[in-house]
Parts: sequence; structure tokens; C-alpha cells
Amino acid sequence: MKSFSALLILFINALLLQGQSGFQLTGKLTDEQDMPIELATIVLKTARDTVVVGVAYSEANGAYSFTELAENTYLVEVSYVGFEKFVSSPVKLDQNTPVAQVPLIQLKPGVALLKEATVTAKAPYIQRKIDRTVVNVDALIANAGSSALEALERSPGILLDPDGTLKLKGRAGVLVFIDDKPTYLSGSELENYLKAIPADNIKQIEIMTNPPARYEAAGNAGVINIITKRNKLPGFNGSVALGFTRGQYSRSNNSLNLNINRKKFSIYTNINAGLSNSFQDLNINRYYKNPDLTPSSSFSQNSYIQPSSRSVNARLGVDYYLSDKTTLGVVVNGLLNPGKRHTANFAAVLNPQQDTLQTIIADNRQESSFSNGTYNINLRHNLDTLGSNIIVDADYVTYSSDNDQVFKNYLYDGNGSLAYSDVINGKLPSNITIYAAKADYTKPLGAGSRFEAGWKSAFTKTDNEAAYTNTVGGITTIDYDLSNRFLYDEWIHAAYLNYARTFGKIELQLGLRAETTTLKGAQLGNVEQPGSEFSRTYHNLFPTFFASWHVDSLDHHVLTFSYGKRIDRPFFQQLNPFISPLDKFTFYSGNPDLLPTFSNNISLSHSFKGFLNTSLNYSKTIDGINETLEIVEGIYYSRPGNIANSEAISLSVDATIPVAKWYNLILYGEAGRLSFQSALYTEQLNSAGNYHYISLNNSLQLGKGWSAEIRGEYQSDIVYAQLLIKSWGTLNLAVSKKILKDAGTLKISANDLFYTRRSDGIINNLRLTDADWNSDLDTRAATLTFSYRFGKTENSRRRHTGSGSESEQNRVRN
Repeated sequence: MKSFSALLILFINALLLQGQSGFQLTGKLTDEQDMPIELATIVLKTARDTVVVGVAYSEANGAYSFTELAENTYLVEVSYVGFEKFVSSPVKLDQNTPVAQVPLIQLKPGVALLKEATVTAKAPYIQRKIDRTVVNVDALIANAGSSALEALERSPGILLDPDGTLKLKGRAGVLVFIDDKPTYLSGSELENYLKAIPADNIKQIEIMTNPPARYEAAGNAGVINIITKRNKLPGFNGSVALGFTRGQYSRSNNSLNLNINRKKFSIYTNINAGLSNSFQDLNINRYYKNPDLTPSSSFSQNSYIQPSSRSVNARLGVDYYLSDKTTLGVVVNGLLNPGKRHTANFAAVLNPQQDTLQTIIADNRQESSFSNGTYNINLRHNLDTLGSNIIVDADYVTYSSDNDQVFKNYLYDGNGSLAYSDVINGKLPSNITIYAAKADYTKPLGAGSRFEAGWKSAFTKTDNEAAYTNTVGGITTIDYDLSNRFLYDEWIHAAYLNYARTFGKIELQLGLRAETTTLKGAQLGNVEQPGSEFSRTYHNLFPTFFASWHVDSLDHHVLTFSYGKRIDRPFFQQLNPFISPLDKFTFYSGNPDLLPTFSNNISLSHSFKGFLNTSLNYSKTIDGINETLEIVEGIYYSRPGNIANSEAISLSVDATIPVAKWYNLILYGEAGRLSFQSALYTEQLNSAGNYHYISLNNSLQLGKGWSAEIRGEYQSDIVYAQLLIKSWGTLNLAVSKKILKDAGTLKISANDLFYTRRSDGIINNLRLTDADWNSDLDTRAATLTFSYRFGKTENSRRRHTGSGSESEQNRVRN
């Protein structure tokens, strides 16, 4: 709390400063009924030669501003769908008038139908702010008719693994938000959900490797926030998207988005339905050694895994405008996700002479269900017209899952005779409940400064049960080694302060977030296994600091430095100590002794004319949570564990190059080094390695509504704790055509044309054992999508975009 007091004193002193900021231009725009217009495109040009100096969007109250301007005379151009274009009279900025207020702009109505709308000005594709990178989705024509997931993959530093895990600058642990609200999903469900959101509905993608104090401290790799377009004047509009994918198996993802807006209320909904069928052909090899390192035996296993699932995800929101300053909102989300998984295993144990000692055949089947309900009520109150506001959220969240397992195992001796067989039946219900509330306060202070403060409390309760039976020779008994029940409760309380100010060409922002975590868990035990309990309380401070220097008045060169401390708490399911069999020789278990992960992240970046950006990043992580692997008497155990120390350093370059009017090239390259040191079971982990990654996206505009895209990626070998993940590459093609008077888009794409997106690797640091794996996935596939927008697009009020349970929901796996 001493640090809190010191920071508060610093903030108060800063508020009293009256230092001179750079030249600034501000204004406000409305329609002819004096209703403010949000998301209008504001282009600032020099009056003499009409050179574009900057592009901005109007805020919810119609306000806009440009800061750090050079002494000059400017013109303000305003464009907005459905209204006539506006050009202001010249506005002069000099030493006598360092801050100018543009007279109120009232836009005259024009054509408002989507199919007739055109955008007359666009922001640059990539913009660098002091605490985030902003991707303006509309600025890249290739995003038209695409999905949110495709727009993410085109963004600098974002990579999607075959299992649906998003990585940012090579690191997992990314939190994904939509309009500052959690997506509630992970893995393949998050992937399908992002596929269902049209990129045409997205305004910006914010990428934060070091998020400011207002955001949760969770997420070691950072935060990705997807900001959607908000259509809020009276009217009806929506979009529909249909998609079908065929690889070796079929997949489909479909969505419907609707908005109904009236003077006093707004209703918006998204319904997403899909099915997924795929495969993994996995080979695992283990080579056992004697203490003198001579070969002892080997184990070779093939698993053909066929997962299938259906999903329905719906979101319904209502905003009621109590007044021009106050909005009351309710948001309800629901998800149903039943699925099946069939795994056919064949394994053989060989002696050093490669003679077969044992053969194991297993037929494993699982039927699962996963459901989620999220209920949010929120209140937003604007305290003035300058941007001061207070936002209050309350959340109630439930997750429920059930997994029924049947594992049939047959063991044959070296002569091929059946030596043993059994059937393991498992039933694993799980329930998670989250209660959360938070409040955020924002106060612009003038002279380019802003103050923020907030508070949050959350309580999470989980209940997991595992009930296993074993049937041998027709006799069924309870398996007390695998059966148990685990209860877990967690409280998190947080508060933060954040202050930002501009001093001439220097921007500064600093913040401090304090969090207190209290947790307790209990494994109830059974008649053969004793119960156990644990509890823990920890307090942490998470400082953030950002500094940016605009080297020249035209922003041709901008240098930015950032520092932030982050935390990753374990997924709730990872704390569950149950042991779950994957087959007779492979088991997975949780780890109730997991500690939270802490990282200190530093970044130094340079931006040249907004299109060429270079970034040097360093991260030091303590107790990183990774999958750890152990061999005990020939049995393979996989469980989450803490890696004591790890470091990551990387240099990245991204560029958006307009090669020709019809051809844009987006380049991203990254090179780095990862290192890990930790005591790990009976071994000492000391792994390190260099890596590099490059992606090239070629966007071609072929005329008459036709466009094409050619995208290639390559990832070198990369070390990750015990694993060495082998290199891979991929080539994707897409062709699209605007139809139905540009309101619809038809697109066909082909992914992984040469079938090179593999998942192979080596497992290190196993006692007296070498191991590796290789697998084929259902990555080579063709997709046909159709999207269509309908209704009117008009804009005014701001939809609430907060929630009180972001980080807790992102710690639930499905």
C-alpha cells in the first residue's frame, strides 16, 4: 500500500501541472437533430497542399481530436455512410492559438442503405499507440467478406496453432476480448466463434503485449481486443454468413447478426451454429534405456483420433437509454456444445532386438457435453461532454460439463495370444460458478492528460467429480485409484490507478494495479484414498509504464517504450488432481500445487511513417505453467507444472507495402530465442533455442468485385520447455467476388495446399527415455463461404462493452 500512496501522490502532483502540450485541434459533430454521430471518419489535411496528416473516428458523444500537431493551417474532412461529405473552413494553429476548437459540424443526411454505401476515407492499416497496436480492419480490402479469425491471422504477430490456440509473438496465454468483453471460449470453440463473426462488422483489432492497468493483470502474452462497429440510430440491420469446409471430413460454421434500434432502446443479437469433424493420426515413440544407457526396450503407438462436435452459441443484449448520459444494459450469452471422440490405439512393446514383447489394442470412446450461461447487467453514466464517465458491471456465470468415457483395452503377448483385457468406464461431471462485479472511472483532465481508476471483486466456485469402474472377466469394481471429488473456491479483489499525459512530443502513461487472491481446495478422497486440503493467499502489485517520443511533427519516426508485470493463474481444471487414463500406458492428471505465473515484459519499438514497424521484446517469466511429462516404470504421465525460470527475447518487423494500386503486400517476420531452466521430477531442465517465423500475405484487387489472396507462413524449429516442436510451413489461397450489388460476398479458399502444416516434435528431459511424436491433421481443406449484409446502417449511441468477469471466464477450458 506504500506504493499505492506514492503513486497517488504522484498522480495528484501531475494533475496540478500546467505544462505546455503540442498543438491540438478538437471538435464535435452531430446530425441535423443534434444527435451525436459515432465512428464518422475524420481526415485532417494541410490547407495549402491537402496532404493527409491524420485520420480519426468520432467518439460516442460525437467528439474528435488531433494532438501533437505542427504549426500550420488545416482542413477537416468528415465522411460517414448515409450523410453528405463535409469540409471545414481553414483552421490555423500557431503559438497564439495552440489549441483550436472547430465549430460544431452538422452532417446532412444522404443515402443510408448498406448496399449503396461507400466509404470515402480510410485510416492506415496499422496504427501505433503508446500502449497498443491498432489494426484498422477496413483499411485492408482483403478483409472484406472475411471472418474475424482471418482478420486476426492477417494482423502482425498473431499466429493460430492447429489446435485453435492463439499465440502473440510466439507466446501462448493470450486473452481475447470482443468489445472489452470476454469471449467465454477457448481452443476450437473460440476458433469457430471467431469464424462466425464477419470482418465487415469489425472496426479495429487492438493488440496489447503490455496492457495498461485498467485491464486484468492476467494473460502473460497480452490481450487482443476486437472492437465491433456499432449501429445505433433507429433502424434495423444485420448480416448472415454461411460456411462449409471439406477436408478429409466436413465442417460448417454459420451465423446470424441482428440489430434493432429505437430512440430509447437497442436490441442486438448474434446466433452462431456449427459442426466440426476432423482427425489426428498420431504416432508416439518411446525408447527406454538401462542405467548404463544401453537400450532396454521401446514403445511404439499409433492413435487415430476422430473428434466430432456440434455447437450453438447465442448472444442477446438490450441497452435502455435512461437519458442522453445514462445507459442501462443487460447481456445474456449461452453456449451448447455436445461432442464425441473416438480413438483407435495400436501399440507394441519391443525388446532391443526389435522382437515384439506385447501388443496393446485399445478402443476409446467419449461422449461429452459443455454448456455456458453468462448474465451481465451494466450501467454507464457520462459525467460530462468531455469523456468523463463511470461504468459499473455485475456478472453471473455458469459452466457445466459432463464426460462419459469407455476405454476397452486388450493386451496380447509376444505370441499374439490374449493375455489380459478390461473395460474402464468413467463419468466426469464438472460445474463452475463465477460471481463478479467491477466499476471503472475515467476523467479527462485537459492539456492532453487523463486519469482512470477502478475496482473489481470476483468469487469462483468449482465442483469436479470423477467416478471410474473397472470390468475384468465380467466383474465390475469401483476404481478407487481414479475416483474422487475435488472442490475449489477462489476470491480475487483488485484496484487500479492509471494516469496519462502528453508533454509536447512526449507521451507518458503509468499505472498500478493491486490484486489479492485467496484460494482453498479440497480433494474429498474415498474409502481407499485419503482426502487432502490446501489454501493459499497472495498479494501482488502490477505496475505498467509507457513512454512515446514523436521524433518529428509528421510522425515519420515514433519511438515507444513499455514495461508491464503480468500474471497467469492456472485454468481451474488444471488444479483438479484427478488422474485420467488416455490409454493403459498414458495418463493425464491435474496439479493442485500449481503456482501462478509472473512475468516482467519490456518492449522497445520504432514506427516509420506508420507502415514499417520494428519491435524488440524481452520477457522474464517465473513459475511458467507448461505441460510437463514424466516416465514412471514405463508409464507416461502428462500434467501441468511450473517451470522455475524462462526467458524470451524477440525482434519483429511488420510492414504494409502498397506495391501497386491493386496489390498490397503485408509482411511479418520475427526472430528470437527461448530458454527454460527448472528442476523437473528426477531431471534438471536446461533447454534453449533460436527460432524464426515469417508470413507473407499478398492481397490482389482484380476489378469488377473480384479479389484474391495468397498467404504463406513458415515456422522454424522452436524449443518450448521439454518439447522441441519441429518446423512447418503452409500455403493458402483465396478468391472472392462481390455480389448482390456489393451487399454479398462469395468466397472460396484452399488451406495448406501442399499438406505441410504438420505437428511433429521431440520430448526431452525424460529419465532414461528418449521420445518423439509425429502427426497428420485435417489441415488441407477447401472452404466455401457466403456472407450478406442487409438493412440500414446508422449510428449514434454507444453500446456498453465491459464485463466484470473477464479473466475468470478466460480460465475455463471446454
